[in-house]
Amino acid sequence: MLPLLEECWMRVQDLLRERAGAAAYTSWIAELRPVMIERGTVYLEAQNRMAADRVRTLFRPLLQDVLSHDFGTQLTVELQVREVASFDELEVSPQQPVVDDSNRTAWLVLKSLGAGRPLPSNLFCFHGPSGVGKTFLLRWWRAQQATRAADGRHLPGALWFDLPGLLKAFQMVHQEGRVEQLAAELAQDRPLVLDEFHRIAGKPKLQQFVLAALRARGELASPTLLASRWHPNDIRDTDTTLSTSCLAGFVASIERPGPLARLRYLRALEGAPSRNGRASAVESLAQNCVGGYPELRASWAAQRGAPLPPKYLALIDPARIFATLRDQVAVKCAVAVQELPGKRQGRAVSRARKVLAYLCLQKGLSGSEVGRFLGGRTRAAVSYMALSLQTELADSAELRALVADLS
Repeated sequence: MLPLLEECWMRVQDLLRERAGAAAYTSWIAELRPVMIERGTVYLEAQNRMAADRVRTLFRPLLQDVLSHDFGTQLTVELQVREVASFDELEVSPQQPVVDDSNRTAWLVLKSLGAGRPLPSNLFCFHGPSGVGKTFLLRWWRAQQATRAADGRHLPGALWFDLPGLLKAFQMVHQEGRVEQLAAELAQDRPLVLDEFHRIAGKPKLQQFVLAALRARGELASPTLLASRWHPNDIRDTDTTLSTSCLAGFVASIERPGPLARLRYLRALEGAPSRNGRASAVESLAQNCVGGYPELRASWAAQRGAPLPPKYLALIDPARIFATLRDQVAVKCAVAVQELPGKRQGRAVSRARKVLAYLCLQKGLSGSEVGRFLGGRTRAAVSYMALSLQTELADSAELRALVADLS
């Protein structure tokens, strides 16, 4: 469809110049570029935000009329701004999610939470198919809210459980008769994130425990955030009271990325060539590949013949990410920075090293990268560190709090 759109755009230039006027055409329309057509919408790209706003305000009806007449079907027009050349200024990065109509509601809610604005509920449930960035969006929010509040006070880090991890912790404390300790941990007045919430299906004891935790958190100022593949009503084998409690909060869906989100994501993956020799290939892929971010990433890698990037975007500087986490872990765990990549196996150093490896993997570094930075350890050793820490996390509220504060 992109070649057809480009041919149409070339054909209508004289008519646009005539109807808009030569001066207005030269100033605002001539530099527009068609990048995509999908579901009756033509996406045009302007050189800057002012041009996009001007065309959107004054010339969108004209563009829609002319393009619809040439195509023979009713079309709408959307304007976007051409991405800047510097990746530091891109609106897409490992620390900045792609935002479009598919996830804007959830993103705005999370921004409001980070800004401390009053909301009608402190319970939020975000649901959507696999691969649409639910977990990434929540991790972005956690990183934002963990800086500083508007009044300058330090905000406590969010408690974070995925459902398999919560189930493991619940089973362990249940066997040892310490369920109250885990319940008290979840009832702290600090944000709580329960990821992969749909995995609670078919676990009646855990459902009752989570229901009690949600009720206990009902009067807290800190929010509770659930991320699920399914709407609360659609999670199978779930207690009706638990589903109703989830629906009493704010529920928003996150859908598969739309055309503009796909294009921004692929351009960020591609790098400078997306605005040079491979621009057409990237735009064509954004139009033809419909799915979640993993499908986009796989299609992009297959087209380039390149290995897959490790996590969300291939824009991570692993050495910089590692150094930042290493310094934070050293301070929090009270160990010397130079001991972390060393050979010493004292208890404090060993635990700090495990925490560092775990956090690096969470940030998207590969096992081989972490091992290289940790004094030449193997990928298998790094994997063992992370698995060992996960086992310890299930049994230690203190360790969970430490990791949450560092995340």
